[in-house]
Amino acid sequence: MTTAAPTPPDEVTGTVPSVAAPAKPKRRIGMWLARGTFTVLAFVGLFLAAAPQGRAVVRSGKMLVSVLGAAGDTSTQNRADIRHTSATVQGSAGTGYLDIFEPQVGAPPVPGGREAMLIISGVGDNRPVPQFVNFVDSFAESGIVVMTITTDALLGYRLAPGDRDAVVAAFQLLRGHAGVNPHAVGMVGLSAGDGPISLAAADPRIRDQVAFIALFGGYFNAADLVRDLGQRALTFDDHREAWQPQDVPVAVLANSVTPLLPLADQTAFNGAFANGIVPLPAATLAAFDPTSRAIYHLLAGDDPTNVAANFALLTPPIQQLLRDLSPQTVFTDIHAKIFLLHDRHDLYVPFTESRHFAAALQGTGQKFDFVEFNIFQHVEVKGDLPIGQLLGDGAHLFGLLYEIVLYGA
Repeated sequence: MTTAAPTPPDEVTGTVPSVAAPAKPKRRIGMWLARGTFTVLAFVGLFLAAAPQGRAVVRSGKMLVSVLGAAGDTSTQNRADIRHTSATVQGSAGTGYLDIFEPQVGAPPVPGGREAMLIISGVGDNRPVPQFVNFVDSFAESGIVVMTITTDALLGYRLAPGDRDAVVAAFQLLRGHAGVNPHAVGMVGLSAGDGPISLAAADPRIRDQVAFIALFGGYFNAADLVRDLGQRALTFDDHREAWQPQDVPVAVLANSVTPLLPLADQTAFNGAFANGIVPLPAATLAAFDPTSRAIYHLLAGDDPTNVAANFALLTPPIQQLLRDLSPQTVFTDIHAKIFLLHDRHDLYVPFTESRHFAAALQGTGQKFDFVEFNIFQHVEVKGDLPIGQLLGDGAHLFGLLYEIVLYGA
């Protein structure tokens, strides 16, 4: 049965637009001071421009200034100096829709010398979202060829393990793109995009060709995410913290499991999560199959004391789907360096998911970096941030950008 796509806000923005409050002068001054600081840092790099490290400093500084200044962006149009083309690829779960952004003028530093990145922005259509447009443009203006990909499942607010194939095909296409250095192609997954990126990075067809992967605000174990939703709380460092998620991840998981529920329950179940969480009448729940009732309670978060019992009622196909969606099942097969980034107060995917990912990597000898931030809400830059947060988190972000850009320097 076909499930209806929910109508929550796009994942990158995640909120209903509201009338902005008057800017706080002190924070506004701090924002400009921070931008000025990082601009100076970028120009200092000019003195090192003859060396690869110097070029990486310059490009990273320019990108950082652009990313940190994106909170107030409203433009949905790409900048004039960027060439934009589109293409499609096919995967076992459907079509992959590609958009390629590259500098309009200027040759690569050496033949076939441009770094390239394949980016998944998460669920929904984030292609016209101003912050994502700015994000893509910032990388392309720095000389990096950027390819974004979304799929039928992601556009429909669903997760599908088969999207791995479309990502693999897109990576291979990007690696062969004119002017791209085939040894400097990485992948970036924002939010739910970390699943298909991780699955593809572990795929034998490309895992020895991927330079790096960067996962921002993603999940590690889909089953743990379901349990956290059920508890509406996070447990870490012997501490329990209340957590009230946004509607988007709830709707995405509901859409993903609906086809595996009894046909008679699917319409009512899916409708309960299509436009926020709409509690179902007791009579409807009583008529549900036990599995449908259990996953409803887990996603609705209305039975937090029975999370373990409800999870145990999930059928083997549902539990297998959660495993198949999870980077945890494949991370030891990823050969590229892994960059993990997460908002400490993320309301879409809990920061504990990246902590668990980092802890798992710690014991494998795989190369990785992990940073928690306070200047983002999920994957979106907050506005009017205190100068201390901007400088502290900005320095960490600069370090990560520098490492990533150095692959193509």
